Order: sequence, then C-alpha cells, then structure tokens
Amino acid sequence: MLTCEDDLIEKARQGDQDAFRQLWEAHHAGAMATALRLCHHRALAEEITQGAFLLAWRGLPRFHIGSPFRPWLMRILYRHALDVMERQRTYLRPVSIDEVIELERHVVPGSGTFVSGDMQEQVAEREELRQALAQLNADQRRVVALRYGADLTEADIALVLGWPVGTVKSRLNRARERLRVLLTSESG
Repeated sequence: MLTCEDDLIEKARQGDQDAFRQLWEAHHAGAMATALRLCHHRALAEEITQGAFLLAWRGLPRFHIGSPFRPWLMRILYRHALDVMERQRTYLRPVSIDEVIELERHVVPGSGTFVSGDMQEQVAEREELRQALAQLNADQRRVVALRYGADLTEADIALVLGWPVGTVKSRLNRARERLRVLLTSESG
C-alpha cells in the first residue's frame, strides 16, 4: 500500500522540487535534532543536516518506494555526520558550558540561559560520558549514538546499519554494560 509520503517521494524522484520541499518540511526538524544530539554543535548540525538532505535528493533514484523514508534518511544523516565529524575531529573537543547552554536552548524549548553549579555539574557529567563513550568500540558507539543520539528504535537501527535486529540488541546491551562499568568505576 502506497502512502502520501510514497507519492511525494515518487514525485521528488522525477525532479519535483516542491515534493522534496514537503519531505524536507516533514523531516527537517527531526533530522536537525538528531544531528544536534550527535555532534553537540549547532552550526555543525546545520551543515550535517543540509548535507544529508542533499545526499538524500541525489539518492532518491535508489530509494525503494514502500520502504520507510525516515530510517533511510537517518542512515544517510548518520553516515554523513560520521564523515563530517571525523574530518573535523569533533569528537576530540571537550564539552564547554557555552555549548551545553546553546544545546539546551535549541533542544529543550524554553530553557533558561543561566550558569549555576548544576550547569557546571551537567558539563562535567557530559564530559565524563563523552570520555566513557570514547572507550567503547566503534560498533558499540554506533548503536549508542543511533539509539540515544538519534532516538531510533532497535528495528530502525538495524535498517540504518544493515544488521539483524538481534545484533543491534546484543551490541546495545554490551555497550550499556560497558558504560555502566566505566561510569561506576569513575564515580565510585
């Protein structure tokens, strides 16, 4: 059964820019939020999102009508984000208070822009988490980023990575356990 979104995709595949604009409007906010959660830098998230939509536009002839669009777009966004972040070596930069304030302002509507002991504690916790994530293997980081950064389901992660759902579940469980050990040993 074809959906309204499938109709838009088919029109966009034939070069209808208005149809693609409607797809962009339907998915841009979610893609931007995902990119922001993955990289924690607004300007970089905008670059990643724009690049992902450009890649999606170019890749529409290879899209399988009837398949879910969001996981396909998230796969493009995720892979593009990894390329951009690796090129810019973003993962090596520590988290700053200013970046956390900026992130909270855009991800959590109506949040204030005050710096307090709690905010400093949040920054310290995020930095501790960033360091723990850096100690995971690449596959574990991928599933954690997609589950908690991109807020995808295990089934969607399987589609994005091309893995069986069972593999996603086991790697996610191993990553959670490893993080639990790393974060418990550092705080205790």
